[in-house]
Amino acid sequence: MTDPATETNEESGDKGMNDDTTSGRAMHPKKAEIYDALAKMRQDNAAAQARLTKRASLADYRALVRPSQQDGQKISVWSEALQAALDENEIVFIPRAEEPYYIDRSILIPSDRRIEAEDGAVIRLKKGIRTLMLRNRHVADGTHAPISAPVRDHNICITGGRWEESMDVRAGYGKTGMIDEERSFYGVSTAMLFNNLSGLTLQNMTFAHMAGFAVQCGDLQNAVMGNIAFDQCYADGLHLNGNIDRAWICDIHGQCGDDLVALNAYDWQNSSVNFGPMRCILCENLELSASSPYKAMRIQPGIYYYDDGSWVDCALDGIIVKNVRGIRTFKLYYQTPRYKLRTQKPERGAPGSGDWLFFEDISVDLAGPIDGFREYRESDPVRGAFAAFEIGANIKHLFFENIDLTLHREKYPLSYLLCAGPKSCVVDEGTCEIFDPYVSCKLEELHLGRIRINGNTPDRIEPYLKAVAFDDVNRDGFSSGRGMIERVEYEQG
Repeated sequence: MTDPATETNEESGDKGMNDDTTSGRAMHPKKAEIYDALAKMRQDNAAAQARLTKRASLADYRALVRPSQQDGQKISVWSEALQAALDENEIVFIPRAEEPYYIDRSILIPSDRRIEAEDGAVIRLKKGIRTLMLRNRHVADGTHAPISAPVRDHNICITGGRWEESMDVRAGYGKTGMIDEERSFYGVSTAMLFNNLSGLTLQNMTFAHMAGFAVQCGDLQNAVMGNIAFDQCYADGLHLNGNIDRAWICDIHGQCGDDLVALNAYDWQNSSVNFGPMRCILCENLELSASSPYKAMRIQPGIYYYDDGSWVDCALDGIIVKNVRGIRTFKLYYQTPRYKLRTQKPERGAPGSGDWLFFEDISVDLAGPIDGFREYRESDPVRGAFAAFEIGANIKHLFFENIDLTLHREKYPLSYLLCAGPKSCVVDEGTCEIFDPYVSCKLEELHLGRIRINGNTPDRIEPYLKAVAFDDVNRDGFSSGRGMIERVEYEQG
């Protein structure tokens, strides 16, 4: 197990800051800036953890363990023991044991803490518990207004261990993973929640049987998430929401029912309590298992409105997504909850913005549309276009480098590398709209290098790019939108 206080940049792959090892060219200055900022952030996180000294084993608190039962079997509940250990010590060691450490209420982690779980240690939420497993002490709800909490947590680390719920299906929002029994934070649906926090490290962890998100974050600065595995998880793995500044996310893999990693600066109110921009983020070495049912990655900007009518651009600025396998579609578009045509207006909002977005070393087999609506399956001539990268935001600089794409145009002639513009699919006998056909957006600069389509380097890239336009597609006066791609730079080599 790697100690976060001693981990070095060299051990973690931060070599070649001035070279783009995949292309042999000098690294783009903006990418170098992102890497340098994240390297310093990781050093700062490690230094803060190195200052922690007061240490105890969870076994030292065995006197606080309670007997209980689950499925007719005797179990031991460690909730009070773990909470007391964290309240009284900076470092809590969880040794491996023959039985899981059951907890039956949310554990609150104070500032300046580290949980070290030994290989083989299993921490499991007791069956029937509807509240989340772990959170930092001073979480805050940014749904109705920007967070202005008087106290902010700092310097929290969890390393090692297998963290489980006692579930075998996705439960749905408001069923598990709540902040409390009253669901006072409506958008929380997770095993672990971290927000209103500076300095978070999660590493060498396995999550299993999670009915909601495994980890939900937002209003967070300086986050390190590395070497994290998911085993039979049923919703998102890492679900990151708005107001995140500097996050290093590396070596994430496994089976999830939804996104392996989601960067949802904008999100729906049932799955976020944090809305705002994301800046300086690296997601590298992501591999979603072939058995995962939904092979998408959401990276979603948007305009979010607070209760008083004020708004925030949940923008993306300085994002690198590198070395990804198992994802079929990257969703970079604003989407509201479905709405009834002609009788219901979409949720208030608008497309967000993005700048300096880098996608590289990515392999996609676009075997079919990620969303199996009729319009895509039957290649509807107006609504049927879909792509490996779907854009519904105002983006200034977007870079693709070393993308290996397989298209199946004999079956799906309207499949592309990239689509920009609105989307529309109607269900319930044509009465309900899934997407937002009124969206207009602009992609100002698209830079592409080393693109392969079905194993070949195309002479021209334009046949694989699509700007979508609708003219009152739903005949409701509210379904005209247009995507624009202003400038394309394509290098074959």
